[in-house]
Amino acid sequence: MQLTNHDSLKGSNRNIRGFALLMVLMLIVTAATVGISYIYGAQVKTASTGNLMLATQARYLAESGLQHGIYALQTGEIGFGSSAAPNGPYQIESGDGGYVFYITSTSTPNDYKIIATGTESGISQTVSLTARLSSIYSQKMIETVPTHWWRLGDTVITAVDQRGTNDGLYVNGVTRSVEGALAGDVDTAVGFSGSNSHINLGMLETLSGSQLTFGCWARAEAWASDNPRLISRASGTEWFDRRWEISVASTRKLRFTLRLANTVYELYGQSQIQLGQWYFIVCVYNRTAQRIHIYLNGEKDATRGSVLNADINDSALMEAWIGDCPTTAGQRPWKGDIDEVFIIKGKALGPTLIKELYETRIPNIKTVSWDD
Repeated sequence: MQLTNHDSLKGSNRNIRGFALLMVLMLIVTAATVGISYIYGAQVKTASTGNLMLATQARYLAESGLQHGIYALQTGEIGFGSSAAPNGPYQIESGDGGYVFYITSTSTPNDYKIIATGTESGISQTVSLTARLSSIYSQKMIETVPTHWWRLGDTVITAVDQRGTNDGLYVNGVTRSVEGALAGDVDTAVGFSGSNSHINLGMLETLSGSQLTFGCWARAEAWASDNPRLISRASGTEWFDRRWEISVASTRKLRFTLRLANTVYELYGQSQIQLGQWYFIVCVYNRTAQRIHIYLNGEKDATRGSVLNADINDSALMEAWIGDCPTTAGQRPWKGDIDEVFIIKGKALGPTLIKELYETRIPNIKTVSWDD
């Protein structure tokens, strides 16, 4: 009987040990499965975090593109581009993440939409905004109290003098409503054909006096003639025919001509005028200082000192023209655009104010809406 009981206990112990081993194996398998699942989940979380970081970097790049677009709007130094051919890509080094952008006009004048896309390691983000430009040029010009100011944004045949004293007449197909020199200003410019188109200012009053300032914005498309005129009062093309004029010499540098008493002075600029670029041109005479000056884009381009201590010898019996030399159309025509012509009688603008006028070419900008 004792032997039988002993054998029974031994069998029971073997069963217990087998069950325990099975439980251990099951725990190992479960732990391994859970561990693999945990590792896989961690990898997914790591990958998602990495993508989020790349997306954040891509958005940062896209917002940099918007800032670049604002700069393009303010300076006009970069074209608008398009969705098919945007500006860029811009990146620090080849292969790094970068951005592209383009600009489109809207139905509201001086409102523009900028669309920029940033890309980092294959992940892209696109953002956009609508910006509104506004110019303070006209306000600044009014402060100078011009004697005559032809903004040249007319849609009729009359070139209106904003001072209300001497309107001109568009002659021989001057092109109106050309995009002007000033971003953010709804006022447009005019284009001259380079053959015989001009603006006849008629018998402008005598500009004699001890101080005088002329100015305009101009952009040449081609050189249709030697010495094309921007604004001129003369009875012919020879030097002794002129009372005053701003022109571009055959060297493609500015030339300012002014008659003092019975002496005609010519001052030539130092900088060459390039085709397709807007320039702000101001010419000044100051009898007190006995100097004549040419300013180009807000900077002094040339000065002639020790000129005759005399008043300007002008004549109201001669016509004044914009875009050609009186009195035969096509003698010295301008081919290109002219904007914002002004004359200030009795005042010689100084370098500080001329610089301030030029710097108003950069318009104020306001974000109208964030469109992403």
